[in-house]
Amino acid sequence: MIFGGLGNLSEMMKQAQQMQHSLKKIKEELKNARYDSEVGGVKVVVDGEMVVQDIKISGDQDIRKIEDNIKQAVNKALKRSKDDAADRLKSVTGGLSIPGLT
Repeated sequence: MIFGGLGNLSEMMKQAQQMQHSLKKIKEELKNARYDSEVGGVKVVVDGEMVVQDIKISGDQDIRKIEDNIKQAVNKALKRSKDDAADRLKSVTGGLSIPGLT
């Protein structure tokens, strides 16, 4: 009876290793992913690690409007990045909330 649970433990270890491999793959994919957003002539591109990669401004606008448009575009692009990361991780974790991952 004592050793009967070892098969389950072995299977759990195998599943944990598979999950770890999947999470590593997703993290690498997110590093290379790009999310863009455009608001009022301001285009922002962020990566899957939520780092701004590019900002382009077109048209003639006053500085306050440009600042507001940058803020809105950055927030929209970051939300896309965050939502995509959550969806990708959900496929691996089965919807479980794992601190530090979701």
